[in-house]
Amino acid sequence: MILPDPETTSSNLELPLPRKRRPWRSLLLGLIILFCGILIGAGITVILLQRVVFYAIHHPEEVPNRLTERLRNKLSLTDEQTKKVKAILTERQKAFMALRRVMRPKMERELKCLREDVAAVLDKNQARKWRKRFDTLRRQWLPPPPPEDDH
Repeated sequence: MILPDPETTSSNLELPLPRKRRPWRSLLLGLIILFCGILIGAGITVILLQRVVFYAIHHPEEVPNRLTERLRNKLSLTDEQTKKVKAILTERQKAFMALRRVMRPKMERELKCLREDVAAVLDKNQARKWRKRFDTLRRQWLPPPPPEDDH
């Protein structure tokens, strides 16, 4: 009979201890990934919304068509309803543009005062930067209205 070698028996072998689980690491990693995903998603949303808003501001004449199409899809409008809604939106758009033309000179005066009043408080370099930044934002958010549609 063969006897087991005492040096290789299981009592003499040292097995590596199982690694301690660290659930907090997995949880922390998961939270970091989630947070990064939220930030990326929010950033992309802001960029896309800004583009859509800027486009609408710079091309107000397209708003009735775009909005009509959107309402047609969202509300399942019939062809007849779509025509009526488009006519209403086009008419209201003209009224809004007329209001914009009336208010534009008053807004321009106020914006000019704002630009210069803030610049007066700043040193020369700050005032230059302020005016440049102000003018850029003004062009983005308040472009000149499109020419009147006379037909």
